[in-house]
Amino acid sequence: MWKAQGGQGLERRVDQAFALARYLVEEMKKREGFELVMEPEFVNVCFWFLPPSLRGEQKSLDYSERLAKVAPVLKERMVKEGSMMIGYQPHGTRGNFFRMIVANPALTQADMRFLLDELERLGQDL
Repeated sequence: MWKAQGGQGLERRVDQAFALARYLVEEMKKREGFELVMEPEFVNVCFWFLPPSLRGEQKSLDYSERLAKVAPVLKERMVKEGSMMIGYQPHGTRGNFFRMIVANPALTQADMRFLLDELERLGQDL
C-alpha cells in the first residue's frame, strides 16, 4: 500500500481514519443510548448501545447481564436486514460491546451517522 499511495497518501488515509473515529465518538456523545467502553485507541471505537429499556437502569442487579445480550440481538438484526455488520465481543468482566474499527478509506461522516441511526432503529424495541 505504501508503494501505491506513497508516504503522503498513506498519511492522509491514517489522518482520515483518526478524524472519522473522533467524529463517531463526538456523535455518540450527543445521543442518548450510547456509552463508550473506553476512550478510543487508534481507530477502534468500543461502545455499548443502551436500548430504551436499559436507560437509567445502571443500578439494577441484572443490568450487566441484560446489557450483554443487546449486541448479539442487534448483530443478528443487522445481518438479517443486510444493513451493516459490526463486530462485538466481551472483555474481561465487561459484557458484549460493539467494536467499530474505522479503517476503510471509503467511509464518511454520513456512514457514521447511518451506523448510529441504524442501531437506534434496530434497538428501539429492546
